[in-house]
Amino acid sequence: MSQVSRPMQIALGATLLLLAVWFVALRPKSQNAEEAAAPAPAQTTPAPVSGAAPGTEGLARAVDKAHQAVTTANDAGERAAGNSPDAPAASNGGVKSARTSAKPAHHSSGGISTKPIHTHGPVASVRAALRMHKAIAIAFVDSATADSRAVDRELLHVSHFGGRAFTLSVPLADIADYGVITSTVEVTVAPTVVIVDPQRRATMIVGAADRGEIEQRLADALKAKP
Repeated sequence: MSQVSRPMQIALGATLLLLAVWFVALRPKSQNAEEAAAPAPAQTTPAPVSGAAPGTEGLARAVDKAHQAVTTANDAGERAAGNSPDAPAASNGGVKSARTSAKPAHHSSGGISTKPIHTHGPVASVRAALRMHKAIAIAFVDSATADSRAVDRELLHVSHFGGRAFTLSVPLADIADYGVITSTVEVTVAPTVVIVDPQRRATMIVGAADRGEIEQRLADALKAKP
Protein backbone atom coordinates (compact mmCIF):
# COMPACT_ATOMS: atom_id res chain seq x y z
CA MET A 1 0.00 0.00 0.00
CA SER A 2 2.98 2.27 -0.10
CA GLN A 3 2.20 2.99 -3.66
CA VAL A 4 -1.21 4.42 -4.73
CA SER A 5 -2.13 4.30 -8.31
CA ARG A 6 -2.46 7.47 -10.27
CA PRO A 7 -6.18 7.20 -10.84
CA MET A 8 -6.77 6.72 -7.16
CA GLN A 9 -4.77 9.85 -6.35
CA ILE A 10 -6.94 11.87 -8.72
CA ALA A 11 -10.13 10.49 -7.15
CA LEU A 12 -8.96 11.33 -3.63
CA GLY A 13 -7.99 14.88 -4.67
CA ALA A 14 -11.37 15.46 -6.22
CA THR A 15 -13.10 14.19 -3.09
CA LEU A 16 -11.11 16.51 -0.86
CA LEU A 17 -11.82 19.45 -3.14
CA LEU A 18 -15.54 18.68 -3.05
CA LEU A 19 -15.51 18.52 0.75
CA ALA A 20 -13.74 21.88 0.93
CA VAL A 21 -16.29 23.51 -1.37
CA TRP A 22 -19.14 22.03 0.61
CA PHE A 23 -17.82 23.41 3.91
CA VAL A 24 -17.19 26.82 2.45
CA ALA A 25 -20.13 27.49 0.18
CA LEU A 26 -22.77 24.80 0.23
CA ARG A 27 -23.18 24.03 3.93
CA PRO A 28 -26.60 25.29 5.26
CA LYS A 29 -26.29 28.16 7.72
CA SER A 30 -28.02 28.18 11.08
CA GLN A 31 -31.19 30.22 11.63
CA ASN A 32 -29.55 32.28 14.33
CA ALA A 33 -26.76 33.27 12.04
CA GLU A 34 -29.25 34.32 9.37
CA GLU A 35 -31.29 36.41 11.85
CA ALA A 36 -28.15 38.04 13.17
CA ALA A 37 -26.96 38.82 9.67
CA ALA A 38 -30.35 40.15 8.44
CA PRO A 39 -30.67 43.93 8.73
CA ALA A 40 -33.21 45.10 11.26
CA PRO A 41 -36.29 46.76 9.71
CA ALA A 42 -36.36 50.50 10.11
CA GLN A 43 -38.83 51.60 12.77
CA THR A 44 -41.33 54.22 11.68
CA THR A 45 -42.79 56.60 14.18
CA PRO A 46 -46.57 56.75 13.76
CA ALA A 47 -47.90 60.21 12.98
CA PRO A 48 -49.70 61.79 15.87
CA VAL A 49 -53.44 61.27 15.67
CA SER A 50 -55.64 64.24 16.27
CA GLY A 51 -59.36 64.78 16.05
CA ALA A 52 -59.14 67.24 13.11
CA ALA A 53 -57.99 66.80 9.56
CA PRO A 54 -54.71 68.44 8.48
CA GLY A 55 -55.16 72.22 8.03
CA THR A 56 -58.55 72.29 9.81
CA GLU A 57 -57.16 73.89 12.95
CA GLY A 58 -55.67 76.83 11.00
CA LEU A 59 -58.93 77.30 9.11
CA ALA A 60 -60.89 77.44 12.36
CA ARG A 61 -58.57 80.15 13.70
CA ALA A 62 -59.09 82.18 10.49
CA VAL A 63 -62.89 81.89 10.81
CA ASP A 64 -62.76 83.03 14.45
CA LYS A 65 -60.70 86.09 13.47
CA ALA A 66 -63.19 86.92 10.73
CA HIS A 67 -66.09 86.77 13.21
CA GLN A 68 -64.20 89.03 15.60
CA ALA A 69 -63.54 91.55 12.79
CA VAL A 70 -67.25 91.63 11.86
CA THR A 71 -68.28 92.14 15.49
CA THR A 72 -65.78 94.98 15.89
CA ALA A 73 -67.03 96.66 12.71
CA ASN A 74 -70.67 96.39 13.84
CA ASP A 75 -69.87 97.90 17.24
CA ALA A 76 -68.04 100.78 15.58
CA GLY A 77 -70.99 101.41 13.27
CA GLU A 78 -73.43 101.49 16.19
CA ARG A 79 -71.27 103.92 18.08
CA ALA A 80 -70.96 106.16 15.02
CA ALA A 81 -74.77 106.18 14.60
CA GLY A 82 -75.30 107.03 18.26
CA ASN A 83 -76.65 103.52 19.00
CA SER A 84 -73.91 102.28 21.26
CA PRO A 85 -74.88 99.17 23.26
CA ASP A 86 -74.10 101.15 26.41
CA ALA A 87 -76.47 103.99 25.49
CA PRO A 88 -79.62 104.18 27.64
CA ALA A 89 -82.82 102.98 26.02
CA ALA A 90 -85.71 105.34 25.41
CA SER A 91 -88.76 105.19 27.61
CA ASN A 92 -91.13 103.96 24.89
CA GLY A 93 -90.78 100.24 25.44
CA GLY A 94 -86.98 100.29 25.51
CA VAL A 95 -86.69 101.32 21.87
CA LYS A 96 -83.83 103.70 21.18
CA SER A 97 -84.69 106.85 19.29
CA ALA A 98 -82.72 109.80 18.01
CA ARG A 99 -84.13 113.22 18.85
CA THR A 100 -83.87 116.24 16.67
CA SER A 101 -84.81 119.78 17.52
CA ALA A 102 -84.32 121.16 14.02
CA LYS A 103 -87.40 122.72 12.43
CA PRO A 104 -87.89 124.29 9.02
CA ALA A 105 -86.87 127.90 9.24
CA HIS A 106 -89.58 130.52 8.85
CA HIS A 107 -92.34 127.93 8.64
CA SER A 108 -95.37 127.45 10.84
CA SER A 109 -97.68 124.48 11.13
CA GLY A 110 -99.08 123.23 7.85
CA GLY A 111 -95.98 124.27 5.88
CA ILE A 112 -97.02 127.96 5.67
CA SER A 113 -93.93 130.15 5.39
CA THR A 114 -93.64 133.26 7.55
CA LYS A 115 -90.67 134.54 5.59
CA PRO A 116 -91.13 138.02 4.06
CA ILE A 117 -91.51 138.36 0.29
CA HIS A 118 -88.69 140.30 -1.34
CA THR A 119 -89.56 139.94 -5.02
CA HIS A 120 -90.09 142.97 -7.27
CA GLY A 121 -93.45 143.60 -8.90
CA PRO A 122 -96.98 142.67 -7.80
CA VAL A 123 -97.34 139.63 -10.05
CA ALA A 124 -94.01 138.15 -8.91
CA SER A 125 -95.00 138.80 -5.28
CA VAL A 126 -98.29 136.92 -5.72
CA ARG A 127 -96.49 133.97 -7.28
CA ALA A 128 -93.98 133.96 -4.40
CA ALA A 129 -96.82 133.97 -1.85
CA LEU A 130 -98.39 130.98 -3.58
CA ARG A 131 -95.09 129.07 -3.51
CA MET A 132 -94.73 129.83 0.20
CA HIS A 133 -98.29 128.59 0.88
CA LYS A 134 -99.44 131.86 2.40
CA ALA A 135 -103.09 132.92 2.56
CA ILE A 136 -103.71 135.70 0.04
CA ALA A 137 -106.21 138.56 -0.14
CA ILE A 138 -106.01 140.39 -3.45
CA ALA A 139 -108.45 143.23 -4.17
CA PHE A 140 -109.30 144.12 -7.72
CA VAL A 141 -110.36 147.78 -7.61
CA ASP A 142 -111.33 150.68 -9.84
CA SER A 143 -110.10 153.99 -8.51
CA ALA A 144 -113.03 155.72 -10.17
CA THR A 145 -115.54 154.18 -7.70
CA ALA A 146 -115.95 155.05 -4.01
CA ASP A 147 -116.35 151.42 -2.94
CA SER A 148 -113.04 150.47 -4.56
CA ARG A 149 -111.24 153.30 -2.83
CA ALA A 150 -112.74 152.24 0.51
CA VAL A 151 -111.68 148.62 0.04
CA ASP A 152 -108.21 149.80 -0.91
CA ARG A 153 -107.93 151.75 2.38
CA GLU A 154 -109.30 148.87 4.47
CA LEU A 155 -106.86 146.42 2.94
CA LEU A 156 -103.92 148.51 4.19
CA HIS A 157 -104.89 147.67 7.79
CA VAL A 158 -105.66 143.96 7.41
CA SER A 159 -103.49 141.71 9.62
CA HIS A 160 -100.83 139.53 7.97
CA PHE A 161 -101.13 136.93 10.76
CA GLY A 162 -97.46 136.85 11.66
CA GLY A 163 -96.32 136.69 8.06
CA ARG A 164 -98.64 133.84 7.06
CA ALA A 165 -100.92 136.09 4.98
CA PHE A 166 -100.26 138.39 2.05
CA THR A 167 -102.47 141.27 0.83
CA LEU A 168 -102.43 143.25 -2.40
CA SER A 169 -104.62 145.75 -4.25
CA VAL A 170 -104.40 145.93 -8.05
CA PRO A 171 -106.43 147.66 -10.78
CA LEU A 172 -109.22 145.60 -12.33
CA ALA A 173 -107.76 146.50 -15.74
CA ASP A 174 -104.70 144.33 -14.93
CA ILE A 175 -106.71 141.21 -14.06
CA ALA A 176 -105.30 139.33 -17.07
CA ASP A 177 -101.89 139.30 -15.38
CA TYR A 178 -103.27 137.33 -12.42
CA GLY A 179 -104.61 134.26 -14.16
CA VAL A 180 -102.85 132.16 -11.52
CA ILE A 181 -105.39 133.62 -9.05
CA THR A 182 -108.50 134.05 -11.19
CA SER A 183 -108.33 130.73 -13.09
CA THR A 184 -110.96 129.20 -10.81
CA VAL A 185 -113.07 132.29 -10.05
CA GLU A 186 -114.71 134.84 -12.34
CA VAL A 187 -114.01 138.48 -11.47
CA THR A 188 -116.12 140.95 -13.50
CA VAL A 189 -116.70 143.97 -11.27
CA ALA A 190 -114.73 146.20 -8.91
CA PRO A 191 -114.26 146.02 -6.07
CA THR A 192 -113.83 142.24 -5.72
CA VAL A 193 -111.57 140.69 -3.08
CA VAL A 194 -110.28 137.20 -3.92
CA ILE A 195 -109.21 135.09 -0.91
CA VAL A 196 -106.82 132.17 -1.61
CA ASP A 197 -106.00 129.57 1.06
CA PRO A 198 -102.58 127.78 1.37
CA GLN A 199 -103.92 124.95 -0.85
CA ARG A 200 -104.72 127.53 -3.60
CA ARG A 201 -108.50 127.31 -3.26
CA ALA A 202 -110.12 130.66 -4.03
CA THR A 203 -113.29 132.40 -2.80
CA MET A 204 -114.59 135.95 -3.43
CA ILE A 205 -116.05 138.95 -1.64
CA VAL A 206 -117.92 140.97 -4.29
CA GLY A 207 -118.57 144.62 -3.55
CA ALA A 208 -117.63 146.69 -0.52
CA ALA A 209 -115.74 144.89 2.29
CA ASP A 210 -114.24 146.19 5.50
CA ARG A 211 -111.11 145.18 7.40
CA GLY A 212 -112.92 142.84 9.77
CA GLU A 213 -114.55 140.82 7.03
CA ILE A 214 -111.34 140.45 5.05
CA GLU A 215 -109.40 139.41 8.14
CA GLN A 216 -112.04 136.83 9.06
CA ARG A 217 -111.91 135.32 5.59
CA LEU A 218 -108.09 135.13 5.78
CA ALA A 219 -108.28 133.48 9.21
CA ASP A 220 -110.70 130.89 7.82
CA ALA A 221 -108.38 130.26 4.89
CA LEU A 222 -105.46 129.64 7.24
CA LYS A 223 -107.54 127.10 9.18
CA ALA A 224 -108.74 125.30 6.07
CA LYS A 225 -107.93 121.60 5.95
CA PRO A 226 -105.93 120.21 3.02
